[in-house]
Amino acid sequence: MRQLPTPHKVMRKGYDVVRSARSRLDSLVLVPPSADDWPRVTAEHLSLLDGRTLNFCVRVPEGISVSAASLLLGGSSSPVVVPLTLVQRGDGSVEASGTAVLDLMEADADPHRPVPVPAGVRRFLLASGQWRLSVVFTDASGEDRRFAVAKAPRLMPDGPTDPEPVREDGTYCRLIASGTGRAYVSLGRGDAEAELIAVRIGWSEVTVEGRLVNAPADECHGDIELVRRNGRITRVVPASWQGDTFVCSIRAADFGDFSTKEQIFDVRLQRPRRRSLKVSRQRTDVRSPRDVFRMPHRLLTSEGDDAVLRINPYYTPIGSLAFRAAHLPTG
Repeated sequence: MRQLPTPHKVMRKGYDVVRSARSRLDSLVLVPPSADDWPRVTAEHLSLLDGRTLNFCVRVPEGISVSAASLLLGGSSSPVVVPLTLVQRGDGSVEASGTAVLDLMEADADPHRPVPVPAGVRRFLLASGQWRLSVVFTDASGEDRRFAVAKAPRLMPDGPTDPEPVREDGTYCRLIASGTGRAYVSLGRGDAEAELIAVRIGWSEVTVEGRLVNAPADECHGDIELVRRNGRITRVVPASWQGDTFVCSIRAADFGDFSTKEQIFDVRLQRPRRRSLKVSRQRTDVRSPRDVFRMPHRLLTSEGDDAVLRINPYYTPIGSLAFRAAHLPTG
């Protein structure tokens, strides 16, 4: 007789389906077709290393005697021009390839702050938005042939890591495609997020350390909320701040009184006059973080009595921090 899946496995499979659909939607930007959407060439290689280094390679179409090539980011009016290098292949065809570092141009950024860039690679500061990709081939007579770039086949559809770029500064730079398959580079800054740095479990307390990303300095304050799912009971634990980093020590008594039945507490950052934020794992390119970042079960003793709390920090399917907790029977 076939064994039915547990509710936990059903929920986890459902979350996997939702995440997969969400990932496909994130890679699709619905923009109206432009006049230069055709003719097209498909990139041999198109990727973003570390979320900022654009690598591009395309084969020159047959019938074009090319003397120079460039990758264009943006429309026909003042595009960003990335020079490409021509390479003769063994089969007689010609490839045009190039590399460029792309960063978000922000009004409050320090223009004199040194930014490491690989030798021989140019860095371009782009405004927030979607930048469509085109390639221009120039022949010996100086005539230009312009092609729209179609998004290259997805790299590594399976494997331990996700090709989605990860950036620690809160900005994003990723490759997307229009509804017609035109390749774009999308740059911007995300919303405010509370990221977990570390969870340290001691004998009588749990220390949660995190940071607030994409928020100005005057918003870097607040306390930790423990929201019990059964009944939505909220308990607030003070947090101390240093810049955009917060530290909170949670004791067994902070979880409140409940029976020996296990309860789940979601961890949030409570901000005055602003919505609370889920404290989530640091952004990573690991495809299945719940299978990699595991935290142990531990016992917490309560000061002043013999109460013992079994606690297990873990990540929910959407990546936010939660605690499973249960009082152990005594006496």
